[in-house]
Amino acid sequence: MIFLVFGVLFAVPYATMESIKVAESYWTLKANELVVDEDIAKYGSKFLVPLVCGEAFEGQDITWRREGGDELQQKGNRILVMVEERQGGNYSCYSREGSYLNHTLVLVRWPYRKIIKGTPEKGYIYCSAKSYSGSFQCSWTWDEKRAGKVVLIKVTRSNQEGIITCRMTSNGQGVTCQDQAYCPYAEEWDNINFTVYFQSNYVIETYHLQFQISDIVRPDMVHIKKNTTTLELQYPETWSTPFSYFPLTFQVKEIRCRKKNCDCSKHRPRKVHLTQGREWPLKEGVTVCVRAQDDLCNSSWSEWSRFRCMKNKKKNRRRGRQKEE
Repeated sequence: MIFLVFGVLFAVPYATMESIKVAESYWTLKANELVVDEDIAKYGSKFLVPLVCGEAFEGQDITWRREGGDELQQKGNRILVMVEERQGGNYSCYSREGSYLNHTLVLVRWPYRKIIKGTPEKGYIYCSAKSYSGSFQCSWTWDEKRAGKVVLIKVTRSNQEGIITCRMTSNGQGVTCQDQAYCPYAEEWDNINFTVYFQSNYVIETYHLQFQISDIVRPDMVHIKKNTTTLELQYPETWSTPFSYFPLTFQVKEIRCRKKNCDCSKHRPRKVHLTQGREWPLKEGVTVCVRAQDDLCNSSWSEWSRFRCMKNKKKNRRRGRQKEE
């Protein structure tokens, strides 16, 4: 479980030290983690970040050390450390006797998207819900060139009422969330705000989505049951009930395909049928492709289900013998 907390924004006035400006704004991501909000698109950019060992150590003889480096020249409870481009660091402070007192991890929020795959047009994070139960999933794909990890997730409703809990998937490429106060039979007025922070080395990337359950709902695959002369189109077991209150529309197309596993998405017949009916005629030699969508909103279609109606080989052999006679 990742605890849902959010940092507080701080602002400091511009100052100069050896012609290098102090970071304009920075904020706390988590305890002992400071994120610098700075546009460092240009290579060679440098800025200063203020660090404080602790209010209780004011006026004491404090020394500082960067993880993996030598002791810093700066002394005292409050110092300025220089960050160049994306090179943050973990800075620890010590007493005069050399005892560890505190530390601050300095991270830089990178303005580009590099840690996970995607594009601004297609998006980076995909969220979906299988029904109107208040449960939803969000997923992403890591970029192979980056060693990324999730450091913080924040999920709230716009009105700040209720609690939304989330847990990471085992592969680290998504979360499953539950809106504890969600009511499937009431009108959904407020948006869900979903924010996730990814870290790679000393770089932080922030991704934000805003949606309602009705925007992301996508039914599971339709079940197709064979009867004597018809096919029965069955609602997914995960779909909300009663079905009369949560109706689905079925999209049906009939294709002829010699392959055993036809790809319904690649075949485009002359006619595609839309129906709320649950019965479809059975035809020999025809593959029936079916997918479903919430009838009351223009949400995503489910994945295709298919049923191949095989020809009656025994009947064909009988016809062949009749021709020979």
